[in-house]
Amino acid sequence: MSSHLLPEVSAHLLAATPTAHWLEWVDWAEPLLQEPLAIVDGFAVVPERPGNGLAWNASVVEKFRCEAPHDARL
Repeated sequence: MSSHLLPEVSAHLLAATPTAHWLEWVDWAEPLLQEPLAIVDGFAVVPERPGNGLAWNASVVEKFRCEAPHDARL
């Protein structure tokens, strides 16, 4: 089992998979996270927080927030 993208979530899944082989790591989400996925000696350190372990950096997320126009139809 290997992953492609979203290493912050994939690390949790691979840690629970006996056939885990490769975690593709990209740091694209790091600015948006309070605690980015740690890589130590080439290995991802899976957080022990519940769920997928993600916690958003609210101030950074706010900078990219946009609202739909009032007349937008869903």
